[in-house]
Amino acid sequence: MKLFLIRHPKPDVEKGLCYGDMDVPLAAGWEDGADALVKSLSLDFSDTSNVCYHSPLSRAAQLGEYVSGGYSQPVSALKELDFGDWEGRCWQDISKQEIDAWMKDIVNGAPYNGESLQVVADRVWCWWLSIKDEPMQNCVLVAHSGVIKVLVSLLCQWPLAQAHRIDVGFTSLTEFMVQGNYVTLKRLGAGDWVTV
Repeated sequence: MKLFLIRHPKPDVEKGLCYGDMDVPLAAGWEDGADALVKSLSLDFSDTSNVCYHSPLSRAAQLGEYVSGGYSQPVSALKELDFGDWEGRCWQDISKQEIDAWMKDIVNGAPYNGESLQVVADRVWCWWLSIKDEPMQNCVLVAHSGVIKVLVSLLCQWPLAQAHRIDVGFTSLTEFMVQGNYVTLKRLGAGDWVTV
């Protein structure tokens, strides 16, 4: 099976805004990148061997529906990390002490009264294990930066504490080949599918 992890397009938010689990709209023109992505994937989702799942947050849901031609399924486990008290605040307005407290234990800490990275990893991994053996040729997940970084780390058996070092841009594509428990990373955070 090919597994594609796609990050949602750029949202229409103030630069530097913390918007993990917060629902925010997409910036105008997002369909341009989505069209290039659809062309690159070239998958027919009316064929049940091709499956698409998306986070229920609108910025991912819109792309999931667009890419799949309306066949994408919402999955709560694919929602972005909930930043609790930090949601809707600009990162520059969050005290250095609060951020430092989080960085001391980035996997288990949640000084913002939201989810820890481990909680996100547990929910994403539990869901992945529940569907990974279904008969699919292509599985597309449209989600968020945090979810993708966590899933890449888990699939590659990389330390979760280093997941923040993975760079996945807006509308980027990460691709795996999955054969049972054997997983190969083919592309990470790629934008090379965009046609010029």
